[in-house]
Amino acid sequence: MNAPRARLIYSLALAACFASVAAARFDLVQSAFDATRQSLAQGGTVRLKILGEIVLLGGILLAVLLVIPQRMHPVRDTASVILACAAGYFAEAWGARNGLWKYYTSERPPLWIVPAWPLGALLVDRLAARAQALAAGLLGARGHAAGYWILSACALAVFCWFVAGKLLLASSLLVLAALSAALAAAADYRRDFWIFTTASACVFFAELWGTTNHCWSYHTQSGGAGALPGICFGMLFDAAIVLGCLKLARLAAPDRAWNM
Repeated sequence: MNAPRARLIYSLALAACFASVAAARFDLVQSAFDATRQSLAQGGTVRLKILGEIVLLGGILLAVLLVIPQRMHPVRDTASVILACAAGYFAEAWGARNGLWKYYTSERPPLWIVPAWPLGALLVDRLAARAQALAAGLLGARGHAAGYWILSACALAVFCWFVAGKLLLASSLLVLAALSAALAAAADYRRDFWIFTTASACVFFAELWGTTNHCWSYHTQSGGAGALPGICFGMLFDAAIVLGCLKLARLAAPDRAWNM
């Protein structure tokens, strides 16, 4: 298969994923469209806020469609998608059912959020490879190792702090153990450091869009601490899960990436 055709297939598959989610929950798409139209009609700072959120969401979707097809590895990508779907669903179910966060649809968890995990994992994989190539020579082996373990320690510390009273639940201990294993196992410091940092940056923008649009809210918001602690937790927690999925996919398909 030649490169342009392969990229076209990837792009069509991504577009089909977006279309399928929209069709499956067209009621949510319609309500979001109506709410956006009403907010735009108010003008002033409300209109500017909505326009900013539209640009942010459009940028995220455009990045997925343009970046993912540029670097393809069908076997590894398939493994990444399967792992991220499974890990994302269980992570969402754990958090929503334990009251750590809730979605505006009150689903625990909503199935429409699950496709964001594999799409995010593939996007992070591509962007991290670019970041690593651009930053070649910026950090030595020790720098990458130190950065990786600092990020890992921060992720685990923030997890324990955010979960707090729910930490001793069996499900929370299981998630903590899985998170620790994902961070500790099979670390390629140079590659995984950039995956971790890139994933954190991507999730930050996704969290910013989701919380400001009230798609989901964290328990810290109802407790008076605001959305920032939840955004920090989500940024590191989601990034660590994505990293773990990409590590496992790399073990499942260790051959060289199919670059086109």
